[in-house]
Amino acid sequence: MKHLHRFPVIVLITLFCFVPVSAQQKAPLLEVRAEKDDALYKKGETATFRITLTEDGKCVAGQELWYALQGDGNYNEKGSLTTTDTGAAVKATLPHPGFVRCFVGGEVNGTKISGIGGAGFSPLEITTKFAEPADFDEFWNSKKDELAKIPMNPKLVKVTQDKVPNVEVYDVKVDCLGGMPVSGYFAKPAGAKPKTLPIIMSYHGAGVRSAGTPLYDAAKGALAMDVNAHGIENGQPAAFYTDLANGKLKDYRIGNSTDREKVYFTGMYLRVIRSLQFMKSQPEWDGKILVVRGGSQGGGQSLVAAGIDPDVTFCCAYVPALCYPLGGLEGNFDGWPGFLRGKTEDDADPAIVKAVPYVDVVNFAKRIKAECILSTGFIDTTCSATSVYLAYNGIKTAKQIFPTPEATHAVPQKTNEAANKLLWDYIEKNRVKQ
Repeated sequence: MKHLHRFPVIVLITLFCFVPVSAQQKAPLLEVRAEKDDALYKKGETATFRITLTEDGKCVAGQELWYALQGDGNYNEKGSLTTTDTGAAVKATLPHPGFVRCFVGGEVNGTKISGIGGAGFSPLEITTKFAEPADFDEFWNSKKDELAKIPMNPKLVKVTQDKVPNVEVYDVKVDCLGGMPVSGYFAKPAGAKPKTLPIIMSYHGAGVRSAGTPLYDAAKGALAMDVNAHGIENGQPAAFYTDLANGKLKDYRIGNSTDREKVYFTGMYLRVIRSLQFMKSQPEWDGKILVVRGGSQGGGQSLVAAGIDPDVTFCCAYVPALCYPLGGLEGNFDGWPGFLRGKTEDDADPAIVKAVPYVDVVNFAKRIKAECILSTGFIDTTCSATSVYLAYNGIKTAKQIFPTPEATHAVPQKTNEAANKLLWDYIEKNRVKQ
């Protein structure tokens, strides 16, 4: 409120006096939350969702609303409820590990309202009946062998920047298998000595855009690279990326999904592998600390990086995508991009069912040797908590998960701050002393 003090009091009074009453009224607010703060229950227990409808800050009683419960294992239940002065309640349970979402909606004085809450039941026990391909390692080892035959041939173009002193930035291209190069911005402290710096890799979420410049990681004493998810040009006008998103890269996420060689993420994962190879070739790398991080699609890439390269020592994957993408075929909440979302085993394309497991992050997570941090939101309908926990449960190393009952496909600030602190604590604890 400090800036308001610059206005004369009479002006403030005038402003408030002429605001129409209707404009001051708050829209109806519908909140759906599990009764337990952490929204975690044991399988077979009953979760109670508290439904609170308020208008102008007061509880609304006597309002008819509908509700729908959806959960793993094809759990579905629908009904109606009437609000009271103290709210209303909907109960749900799962006899097996998984998650339930409670959707509530209706119409109040002509305004449509809706809310959603989530709860987990023994999520650390979530498993899948889908076995990984018997030749999963053979396939990815063969792709790495093919990649090894292609020289990196890195091209670095220095970028002028005046935001952070004593940091050098380069626009980088590195030759790769799969039709597109590795592309990104690489930053490092000026004048760094050989074998002294940790590596921090940042991978992108879904969409089509330029890499960013990781200036602040470099300023804190790291070799840092922000990797473009598609191997495209960086630093172009917005229209360049819009045209790609509406043209060549439109619906890239589900392209060629009947062929493990051509499914889009096979090429993306190859660029992940090559980006790591490029950074490990830098003379300043300490040979000790290699951090990967990202959110959503970038979180999925980070888990792939940790699972396919044993040199990765720390992985931070926020709301990771590409986990359990065929979960819907088990009647469970799946992960983005949901290649067969809405399908059943009876009507799913068998070629997709066969190809997609080769890019399922769950299968990479089992092979991770690095320390890991993951996050998830219980009402994330893009990368479901079910899919994230399935990947998390497969990790055998030191790990931590940040679950947020009220979070959608986003990372709460408190989670970001806590995870970032753990990441930098890890780096400082293990950093090569100079």
